[in-house]
Amino acid sequence: MSFRGLLILCWTFLLFGQPAHSHTMATIDAGRGPVQLMIPNGYSPSTPVPLVVSLHGYGGTGESYIDYWKKNGQVDARKFIVAAPSGEKNSKGRSFWNATAACCDKDLSGVDDSQYLRGLIEAIETEYTIDPQSIHVTGYSNGGFMAHRMACAHADKLASIVSVAGAGISKESTCNPDHQIHVLQVHGIEDGVIRYQGGGLKNFNSNVPIPHPSALQTVAFWAQKNSGPAQPTTIDPMDLSDRTAGIDTEVIRYQSPGRPSGTVELWSIRGESHVPKLNDSFHTKSIDWMLTHRKTSGR
Repeated sequence: MSFRGLLILCWTFLLFGQPAHSHTMATIDAGRGPVQLMIPNGYSPSTPVPLVVSLHGYGGTGESYIDYWKKNGQVDARKFIVAAPSGEKNSKGRSFWNATAACCDKDLSGVDDSQYLRGLIEAIETEYTIDPQSIHVTGYSNGGFMAHRMACAHADKLASIVSVAGAGISKESTCNPDHQIHVLQVHGIEDGVIRYQGGGLKNFNSNVPIPHPSALQTVAFWAQKNSGPAQPTTIDPMDLSDRTAGIDTEVIRYQSPGRPSGTVELWSIRGESHVPKLNDSFHTKSIDWMLTHRKTSGR
């Protein structure tokens, strides 16, 4: 390192106490090989921290999502652990999560990703001091579908899920959570792949699309599961997209007044496609949403 570089590093330390983004990397194996973890700077086993499980989209990798978390700097800023697993590969060599009938086990292999991810969470809990009231799953596209599957099967374990460009359960009768859970659905209104108004996806052995619910149906379902019939409230809109100038995101919230229940929100982004250009405000607000929505005291 040059003298000038060393001087800059020293000034950074003196001004801020440490270089920016000074997390450490680790791995853990829950039965399918190493999964990358990001551990925040200053982590101590004596202090419980939140856990965020980050799920890639169809054909993606956990490694690509580690890059996403490195760039946004939230792990160190907010002091939580991120786990970024990769799904199994199908006959076309594409990684996937077996989330719902619609998405995305296209070979109908039946792989049990729900139990694998539960086991991953529990393996991390044996190695690190995790706040049991602050365990969250977030995912994009196929990963967003998988977040909803995790909410169905493991609401006893999770505090919240955030699904970006995913959709809820195709067959509602298969989703019977035994606890309330906070749910945030984020969806581009112009999404042409996982359609905001609902649509369908095909498996490899069929030309008949399997339907998935709309964004509104997805959140209404979770509101019903959490607290029974409720009317959504409109919340202040936000600017979350770099593609659309100005305020672009409408927000509705389901929450029963007067008694504990899981909060359910839909962030509908005007002008956004299936691959949204989300701004820094989204990174901050979505993490803030997760970490402030701790496990409910409801059933």
